[in-house]
Amino acid sequence: MKKLITISTILALILTGCASDPIANFAFSPANINTGEKISFENLSADAESFEWSFGDGNFSSAFNPVHRYMSGGTYTVQLKAFGRQGGLDVAQATITVTSVQPVADFSIYTDLPGDNGPVPYETDIVFVGEEVEFFNTSVDAADYLWQFGDGYTSEFDTPVYSYDDPGTYTVTLTAYGSGDEVSSYSKILEVVEGVNSALRITVLEYYDEYPVEGASVLLFESLADWEDEFNPSEEVFTTPLGKCVFEGLNYQGYYVDVWEADHDNYTLAAEDVAFIKTQLLEPGYIHDFIAYVDYYEPGKKAVLTRIGKKKLAAENVSQKKSAELRSAKENKFSKTR
Repeated sequence: MKKLITISTILALILTGCASDPIANFAFSPANINTGEKISFENLSADAESFEWSFGDGNFSSAFNPVHRYMSGGTYTVQLKAFGRQGGLDVAQATITVTSVQPVADFSIYTDLPGDNGPVPYETDIVFVGEEVEFFNTSVDAADYLWQFGDGYTSEFDTPVYSYDDPGTYTVTLTAYGSGDEVSSYSKILEVVEGVNSALRITVLEYYDEYPVEGASVLLFESLADWEDEFNPSEEVFTTPLGKCVFEGLNYQGYYVDVWEADHDNYTLAAEDVAFIKTQLLEPGYIHDFIAYVDYYEPGKKAVLTRIGKKKLAAENVSQKKSAELRSAKENKFSKTR
């Protein structure tokens, strides 16, 4: 009896004979990868009809050519499973190294003051209520930012401009986010003053190199004679790390500024030119700034003298100089409307 071979049997034999085991293979780019960067996987498999990707970070895909991002640095094993039509299976894998770039958050705080050619930015840690303040972002290797101004308000701008409605001491924090899950934070303290009546913000700078002098004692006097005799001084105020201090509730007039610190004072400068210590006329409704320049001196005999004694000594020394050798005051008076 002859064995009959049906058409379906012939087709099954053909299909079985033609089927090959799958071969899994893939490539990826770029070769050097940072966190958050898009990686493209190219499927080079043969004789497969379905795929399963494992990226080594807990994520999977069944796409033919998937795209993936790693949010943390490290070494990952990527595995591709290629499934054949008849249940065959092949596996290919590769090791990928992902570099984490750590951002560094940093910023400075500036306010603009009037200048001959327009506004001039000055770094500050004391501002007035309602004064516009620029938070200048100097972070590196960051993709996104979050500013917290310490009063409940936030911003996601790179370099925001902001003003405060109420006086107080605020902690300003900048959080810088990397391309992956990297985070860096940096904070600064900002003092906001109300500016009652006429107010004066003084910045103490060394005359030649113009670096801020921290911890300097600052007094105001209503006349030059009072300044010379140390008569009826204002309340003593000390400068911040950026060399700044503020006097509020002042009269509608100019003042004479007395600055002393262990290694600096403005007594020789005052003896050479009184403009170094005399402020502009303080008017209500204005923000007033004054740069009080000081000289550095080597501590010695002068350090044990009283303020009056130091002023008299400076005046005597200056009187012995030729007028041509005297310095002239730098332009250092600023006022702007609130």
